[in-house]
Amino acid sequence: MSLWLLTLLLLALAGLAQFGSALPVSDHQAELKKVQTSLEELKADRQAMIERLEAAERELNRVRETPKVAFAASLGGNGLVKTTSGNKDLIYREVLTNVGRAYNSETGEFTAPVRGVYYIRFTANGPTDFTKSAVLYKNNNEIQLIAHEQPSGEGSDTASNGAALLLEQGDKLKMVLWHNTQIWDNSNHHSTFSGFLLFPMVDEPVTELNAEAELKTLHESVKQLQAENQGVKERLESTEKELKRMRDTPKVAFAVSLGGNGLQKTTSGSQTLIYREVLTNVGQAYNPETGVFTAPVRGVYYIRFTANAPTDFPMSAVLYKNGYYVQLIAHEQPSGEGSDTASNGAALLLEQGDTLSMQLWHNTQIWDNSNHHSTFSGFLLFPM
Repeated sequence: MSLWLLTLLLLALAGLAQFGSALPVSDHQAELKKVQTSLEELKADRQAMIERLEAAERELNRVRETPKVAFAASLGGNGLVKTTSGNKDLIYREVLTNVGRAYNSETGEFTAPVRGVYYIRFTANGPTDFTKSAVLYKNNNEIQLIAHEQPSGEGSDTASNGAALLLEQGDKLKMVLWHNTQIWDNSNHHSTFSGFLLFPMVDEPVTELNAEAELKTLHESVKQLQAENQGVKERLESTEKELKRMRDTPKVAFAVSLGGNGLQKTTSGSQTLIYREVLTNVGQAYNPETGVFTAPVRGVYYIRFTANAPTDFPMSAVLYKNGYYVQLIAHEQPSGEGSDTASNGAALLLEQGDTLSMQLWHNTQIWDNSNHHSTFSGFLLFPM
């Protein structure tokens, strides 16, 4: 309510009190009409602010109540998991990320906490002398995705799969090793299982506006209405300010490739891989001169990489955190003539300032050209 309108109301009421019945009836009626109009305008202003406030508070509640869900785990251990007597549930005990606690490392199951669309991904590594598998099951019996490879001689190989899946609240996902197949992992996280909530799909109840329906009379206090309006205005400003903070969360996404035109190979120690071909770098958190991604805020990031190389020599691509913590790996032993591609990825909780880089391990190789076979990418899922 503007100052001039309040002044007009107060003057009108003061005039009525001062002159009483000395004014002609027509003058009384004119003043009463002015006050009535002003009060209606005041009520309209308040109603408009209430509607804005309720809309903002509903949106804020939706943002606050959306659960943050992200997990990444690996089989870990130190060797082969193999079954020749029926299917076997895979239990990924090495937990890298478990925001929301929806993944159970004792059972290997992920349970959807809300109805929504989830991105699920897994990677499987194993020797190539025996059939390899990793199969995603939903609610114990519905096959969703599979990575499966037949024997192909000496060496090792990596396969992966992933998709966005609509899950109901309580749906369970787990990985299964099929009969007469194998999978392998160690502490470097070759075989992983991960996922995160993209967005909920919850039906919203119809909410009626809590607008006041009663007409106010001339004898209602103008000061009381002003105080009420001020309270609504303060709540509205506070809510919209918090919403703005949430909307101003930095947008971070990058995708790069080694590019060039040929092989990178090291036989004298590890080497940092510098992905100079920038496809996307929203937020400028990736440095193409150093090959380092630096987390601008604390949050959960989805990170993924793919490596390609001839199969006549070991291939590697290893994700390091802060220069020395191994997070994920794609690694393959020689397997004869030809070329191969391996990939890995997971949702990782990073602190502000944490750095990620890719390493080529000693006595391994990787290859790329202008078609972007070997890539490194990631994006911020949500801040923490």
